[in-house]
Amino acid sequence: MKSRMHKGVSLILGLGTACTIGLSSLEPASALPWQQLIFNGVQLLQLSNISPQQTVALGQNIHQQVKQNYRLDSNSKTNAYVNRVGQRLAKASNCSQIPFRFYVVRDSSINAFATTGGYVYVHTGLLNAVDNEDQLASVIGHEIAHICNNDLINKLKQTQLAQGAASLAGLDQSAVTAIAYQLAVDLPNSREAEFNADDKGLQYMRRAGYNPKAMPAFLRKLVRQSSAPSFLSSHPATQERISVIERKIANGR
Repeated sequence: MKSRMHKGVSLILGLGTACTIGLSSLEPASALPWQQLIFNGVQLLQLSNISPQQTVALGQNIHQQVKQNYRLDSNSKTNAYVNRVGQRLAKASNCSQIPFRFYVVRDSSINAFATTGGYVYVHTGLLNAVDNEDQLASVIGHEIAHICNNDLINKLKQTQLAQGAASLAGLDQSAVTAIAYQLAVDLPNSREAEFNADDKGLQYMRRAGYNPKAMPAFLRKLVRQSSAPSFLSSHPATQERISVIERKIANGR
């Protein structure tokens, strides 16, 4: 689902997504609250040393956009289930200090996504597709890994480096939030980021006591469907992912 963007955001993102993975990060600068990162009409994103508190604040802002564009499920039992699985995995992650929040989106498509600062979203279509809690944990663990790896912040860095500070002149906080929203929800992660999230997700599953074999099992189930779900459309070739994951499981990683 496309977000409701400020005018010109699509152009900005078009420039940003043209950059290659692996660009160097910005020079360190003193950490500032996110709301104060505007100077003289030019957006100076202090992304090289953004604090966990600032990522949480950005995640909160993006959450407001998610609520405008998606219908969040109000079923207390379903939300409690997803939150229980998510918190179990979050505690086993390498960024457990982040206050993770898990939400259920009323959408029949098989999908899940994460933003930053601990915000993870699971579609009802995904909940209906998994065979057991371990398979659900494989997806949530993958999304938690994106947050632990700061993948959205890295996308923002690449966007900033690709266009330069001057091209961000005049953008206010809401526009920056809109850009971050589209990067998180509408645009795919890099191949490297997806494989890293699989790797970290497997580690979190093991630590949390889930069966890591559920990850390739669920991917196989999706591949067997007549039409590929959106969950796979933004990821690397699924068969390759399955092979890499199974090798890591066999090697005890």
